Amino acid sequence: MPRIYLCLLWHMHQPFYKDLISGQYKMPWARLHALKDYYGMVRILEEFPQVRVTFNLVPSMLIQVEEYAAGQADDPWLTCALRPAEALSEAELDLILRNFFSANPARMISRYPRYGELYEAWQAANRNPQRARRLFGAAALRDLQVLWQLAWFDEEYLAGDPEMRELVTKGRDYALADQERLAHKQSEVLGRVLPVYRESLQRGQIEISTTPFYHPILPLLCDSNVAELAHPYVPLPARFRYPQDARLQLELARRYMAERFGAAPVGLWPSEGAVSDEVLGIAAEEGFRWAASDNGVLARALGHAAGPGETYRPYMWRQGGRELGLLFRDHALSDLIGFVYARMGAVEAAKDLLDRIRDNCRGLLGAGRDALVPVILDGENAWECYEQNGRPFLRELYRRIATDPQVEALT
Repeated sequence: MPRIYLCLLWHMHQPFYKDLISGQYKMPWARLHALKDYYGMVRILEEFPQVRVTFNLVPSMLIQVEEYAAGQADDPWLTCALRPAEALSEAELDLILRNFFSANPARMISRYPRYGELYEAWQAANRNPQRARRLFGAAALRDLQVLWQLAWFDEEYLAGDPEMRELVTKGRDYALADQERLAHKQSEVLGRVLPVYRESLQRGQIEISTTPFYHPILPLLCDSNVAELAHPYVPLPARFRYPQDARLQLELARRYMAERFGAAPVGLWPSEGAVSDEVLGIAAEEGFRWAASDNGVLARALGHAAGPGETYRPYMWRQGGRELGLLFRDHALSDLIGFVYARMGAVEAAKDLLDRIRDNCRGLLGAGRDALVPVILDGENAWECYEQNGRPFLRELYRRIATDPQVEALT
């Protein structure tokens, strides 16, 4: 019987936020997403051993996670979060008020009643730090310092760790000891990120692919004039052509990943899914065996829209004696997870996704052909808009996949 093979790829990435001159982190997002997403997204799979997925890990993101886990990151946001509220400088107070409400109001802030109160006070002050200082005494600031961090903690960790449950239950009137406990818990979670990927990789439940080391757009790095292929007559700067740098980005990525995970990845998600013949040739020469892009790219190659019959199959790129397997993601399905399903209940959303996949595959299966359905998207940012960081949706989706005799999720 023909089957539906679902290829889920979660792309885990953040820009490199460390200023190499000052050594200071300019933004906290690598740390916050490591707390909220990178660990739990893999850990949840232990509940569904039949489900296999691929995680794309960007080396420049992992370097930051490693530095945080080792306690070596100079992050002003973290420094301010852990500083006694009574000892905050004017600049630190300003940073806290301007930045510690950087979370989804409906899903992350309002989930904690005291955090919601503080957010309303910030709104009442027209988000003006000078006006807000009259409303935020030391006790309110300390609650804000703690709750901003709690809001970014992983669901599996919040539910499974007694000390974290105690902090959540406490709700308000936090003490300096609570800030210190959170510092320890952050280090603990950050230190578990790479090990949980290694463990799942060794079990064979996940595959790890990668991206050029610092996430450059490889076709433009190889030759900026290639933009004319996608956009004829687009105004261009003086030609920029450094294919040797593109090759180095891929070499560094494979070397780094091999050192952390025991083997160099064979899969490549090019930055933003951007491909060109030159990029694919270099990737093949560097040891990659497959790459992925978007079915919009496939449509441009075919000269017409790429329907399920053309998207739901593997391809082989060949040129000059080199070859590389290619998958093209279903753009519409991927965007439903990224931008739509957060507004639906978990059961309704998971059912809708699999119903759409079955409907799309009906013609292929009826013709006796297997369907390979690539769903590839950001594995971190979307969950801020979901209930409980998307965990109910993921559990329902994985449960349905694991119990559906016609669908198999594979790497």
